[in-house]
Order: sequence, then C-alpha cells, then structure tokens
Amino acid sequence: MPGGMHASRVLSRSLSRTLALTGAVVALCAGPVAVAHAEDAATTVVGELVRAWPETSPEGQHAGESHEQPLTFVEGADGTSVRVPTAAVEGIDVGSTVEVTVGGTATDSADDQAAADGYEPALEVLDTQVVRAARPGTTVPAGSVTNQVTVAMVAPLGGVPDGTGLADVVDTVNDDVAAFWSEQTGGAVTVGVTAAHDWMTTAAGCADPTALWDEVAARVGFVPGPGRHLLLYVSSRPRDLPGCSYALGQVGTGIASGGRLYVRDDLASLIAHELGHNFGLGHSSGLQCDGTVEGGTCRTAAYRDFYDVMGVSWDRAGTLTAAQADRLGVLPAAATQTAGTGTTTATLAPVSGGTGTRALRVTGAAGTDYWLEYRTAVGRDAWLASDNRYRLDSGVLLHRAGDLPDTSLLLDGSPSAAGAWEADLQTALRPGVPVTVAGGELTVTVDAVTPAGATVTVVRTSPAAAVPAPAPAAPAPAVLPGTGRTAAGPAPAVAPAAPSVPAAAAPVGPVPAAGDPAPMAAAPVEAAATEPAGSSWTTPALAAGGVVGLGGTVLAGKRVLPLLRRG
Repeated sequence: MPGGMHASRVLSRSLSRTLALTGAVVALCAGPVAVAHAEDAATTVVGELVRAWPETSPEGQHAGESHEQPLTFVEGADGTSVRVPTAAVEGIDVGSTVEVTVGGTATDSADDQAAADGYEPALEVLDTQVVRAARPGTTVPAGSVTNQVTVAMVAPLGGVPDGTGLADVVDTVNDDVAAFWSEQTGGAVTVGVTAAHDWMTTAAGCADPTALWDEVAARVGFVPGPGRHLLLYVSSRPRDLPGCSYALGQVGTGIASGGRLYVRDDLASLIAHELGHNFGLGHSSGLQCDGTVEGGTCRTAAYRDFYDVMGVSWDRAGTLTAAQADRLGVLPAAATQTAGTGTTTATLAPVSGGTGTRALRVTGAAGTDYWLEYRTAVGRDAWLASDNRYRLDSGVLLHRAGDLPDTSLLLDGSPSAAGAWEADLQTALRPGVPVTVAGGELTVTVDAVTPAGATVTVVRTSPAAAVPAPAPAAPAPAVLPGTGRTAAGPAPAVAPAAPSVPAAAAPVGPVPAAGDPAPMAAAPVEAAATEPAGSSWTTPALAAGGVVGLGGTVLAGKRVLPLLRRG
C-alpha cells in the first residue's frame, strides 16, 4: 500500500496563499493576475504529495458525472498547496516530500470537472525530485479508541447553517458508523467522537479545502495524528457553493492513518465511505466488457459496485468486498481459501455471515488477485430481500483487486453487450456456466447455490496453454437491442429477492462519457481493452424523470442534497 496520505477529494489550496519555495518565498495573488504570474516563470515548490477525490453526489453520478481520477496537490509545511496533474507525479508515493518545478496551467485528465467544481487549475510540472520518501504508518496507542473523531458543524464562506443538529451527526458516527467499521474489521477499528463543536462560520470556502480544514482545526484545537480524524459537516445551503463536493476525505495508508474529511449529508454510509478513504481504500468500481467477463472492449465505471460501502452503497452501508477487506488487512485467514494449481473447489459461506470460508482468492500468473464471494440476504446484506430497489443478484460475485483509484473491481458474471451496460446491474456468476479470466488462464464455475452457501470450482491452466484474451471488439453502437443479459446460457439459478423496478424507471438513453478510466497496470488482460465512445453509466431506478429520493421526491439538477448517498 503506498505510503503517505492520498485523498478522496482531497486538499485544495488556492494560489492566493504564500507558497514555500526553494531559495525564495514568492507571494501569489488571487484571481487572474495570480494565474498569469504563475504562468510567466517556473516556480519551485517543496511539500508533501497529497491526493484526493472530488466526490459526486448520487444524482450527479446518475446524470453521468464522475470523478474517475483523483486530484493531486503539493502541500507545504505551512498548509499552502498547489495542484499538479496526477499523471505528472505517477509512481511517487503519496506522503512523500517532493520538490516540484511548476510552470503554466496544465491539462489534467480530471481538470474539466475540477474546474466546474471551483478548483484552481493544475500547473504544469517541469521537474520533480523526491526529497524524502513517505514515512511508514504509525500505530494508535493500545487501550484507546483506535479512531477518534472530532466533529465540527461548518457554514463555509458563502454558506449558512442548514438546520442539521450537532447531536444528530455525533449519534450517526457513534452508532451506525462505529458499528459498521467494528463489524467489518472484527473489532480492529473502533470509532468514537471525542470532541464536538456546534455551528461556526468560516472565512475559508470549499474551493480551498485545505484552508477550510486548517481554519476549523485551529479554532477547535484539533491536532492531527495516528487514528485522529477531523470530520466537518459542511452545510448544504446553498447547494451550489463553489468547490463544495458531496463529500471529501483524505486517503491514508491504513486503519491507523487518521485524516480529514467533510460531508454534506448526515448519512451513515456516506461518513463510513469517507472514513474508508482515510483508512487507505479507493473505490469499489465495476468492470464491464462487451459480451465477456474480462477482455476485449471494456470500461471501468467508478463506484459501480452497489453491494459495497466503497461503491454506490446509497443508504445501505454494504459489506466490504473481500478485496477491500484484504487491502485493509482485516480479512481473517480462517475466512479465506486460496486456490492452488490444477483444480480447486470451495464452498463459500455468505460474505456477510461472519463465519466459515467467505472468500476464495485466486492469483493469476501476472500476480493479479481475483476474489470469489457469496452474497445473499444475510446479516448486513439482508436488504437484498427487503429493499433491493436495484434488482441486485444474490449469488457468487467475482472481484478483481486493483490499485488506486479503484481498489476493488466487480466483474460482470453475466455480461451484456455494450449497448445494454447502463441497465445491467445483475452481475452474479450463473450456476453451471464457466467463465474465463486472466487471459484464459483461470476458468471459474459456480456448481451450486443454496441459502447456506455456494460451491465453486476454479480450473487453472498453465499460462503457456491458456486461451488468449479476446481481441478488442469494434466500438458498439450507442444503443443495442437486448434486455441487459446475453442470450446464451441458462437463466441464473438464484433470482433477486426483491420486486423488479417498474418499466418506467428503465434508462432512456446513453449518457455522455465522464472521462477515461484509469489503466489497471497489474492486469495485462486489460492492456488491449478499450472503452466505447460515449459510454458512461446511470442507474435504472434513477434514470428517468429525475432522481427519486428516499422519501419519493423527484429531484432535478446536478447537485441536489441530501439524497441517497455516495462519497
């Protein structure tokens, strides 16, 4: 896991503050003059490398908006920072101290959406040197709450309090959020509010979140450190405050990293998601390929795992995938079986059940881990039988471990043609239908599914004899006929327990692309994969007639708060 701090929408610092420079101190003024000044000559900045995701609200996601790449900043010791293109410092661990020489405004893959949110433009990186490598994470003192949360209610520059009560946010953290993380980590993570501060108005706004966090930290006496979190509840009034995301959270290196976060909705799954970033997790996303489980024409859809809290878990804090739990180091050895050479058969207990073998790890020759888990209406996943509004499958799911920004990828076990991707949220492997991954090296078959467990078999072929990955398919038309499932193969043995979504909620058409997916270097099979032009994703239940909130209210627009949830 990379060292240092990475952020889920992270720290932005406007150029209106003084930057610590090598050999000189240069004050940059706010506004167009500051940008012009920065573009006139190269400037060297020394500071910590920090990343963050600008999080999109649920209705924004379903309208096709997405921050598929994090933003990257160099933050000086005095809290000032400058934004740089993520690709320009790729391969350097977050948390490292770097010396970067920056020039004029650069084109960042995430810049268009960031600019729309009110961030300063990224500056071109002319040269980079690592001054000090990222330091390893430290541990929280024994006997204490492992993750201490300071809560502050904040109306940033231009905002007014929205009526949410301090006690409500504190209760959400101490009750539902604390229970979730304790359960998911076997007690390794305990969360508790140790300080709480009622509404305050700040001089800093969301467009400069570093300044916002720093100002609040100074006013409430928050001192960063291992296992210490500063949580701001940022007012949702007005909804379109410049730079205000639905949520933002630093991404750390592990469960003891601590970090800063803010949310604009008092929703347990949202706060749990942002704390997950503090703990070092990226997003649980979806990998969809044109008519295949893996290979060929594919796309990575950010957040498109509706089962997991680190994906689009809406108002449900879904169980962590085995890939995410393994990344945190909290997946019990007794709960995991590892596939060997030849043929391996395993019986999987429900992943949310808390007992038995709950995950089968299969590692391909290239070193990529695949994870098989069984999801059914048990424990935290009981909503699959009672509130399954997205018609998600019960059954065996196949995930692939990844690196930031997508640390868990849900593969579609019943793949659709590209034109039907938007409507296809049914991803369980179909019993009796073999599927191949890792370029044909691994063949996975679900043998049987019962409420108590699922039996799966994995056959490993030597890499030399493996079937080559399918050649990239020609780009699909924008719309293809079909129901969201391929015609071949038998119907799933386990049907979703909840009623289907009414026909009126079906997608009405494709959504423009939000941006290219990040490459997954650890998985050679995706090297030839391409994303069809114009693809994005939307949710069937939310695609037509606006976005339906939990209370049944139809909401329109891009930044409506509060809503389902997503961080």
